[in-house]
Amino acid sequence: MLTEGMENATARSVLVVDDEEVMREFLFDVLEDFAVEKASDGDEAIARLKEKQFDLIITDMKMPRVSGEEVVKFARETYPDAKIIIISGYSSLSSVGNALGYGVCAFLSKPFTIKQLRLEVEKSLSQKIEKKSGTPGGQQHG
Repeated sequence: MLTEGMENATARSVLVVDDEEVMREFLFDVLEDFAVEKASDGDEAIARLKEKQFDLIITDMKMPRVSGEEVVKFARETYPDAKIIIISGYSSLSSVGNALGYGVCAFLSKPFTIKQLRLEVEKSLSQKIEKKSGTPGGQQHG
């Protein structure tokens, strides 16, 4: 079941990055109307980002070898307008602050609900349109 506004999602591409297979599969299933690709760690995510641009990146922060932080930094350098949602089981105030400092759209603390995920995905993808129509300097009218 989709929420209002997600029915045109078929053309949107999403990269899901998490070292936990059950979380990758959960996100894949919830985002079934998107073109979802999965990466099991930061190395694999960066390799996929070198191949193509995604409309949205959803990444865990704590992963072996290459962290979600490195994925976010690479995505920001390569695709400055990339929409990114961070998910983490370690949601201290400083980690949320750091995530927002990376210019991410949202930070979801595990466990989160399907409704929370869908809401953040919708908001994040709509920001892309709003940003392009904004005035110089990032200021919005209103």
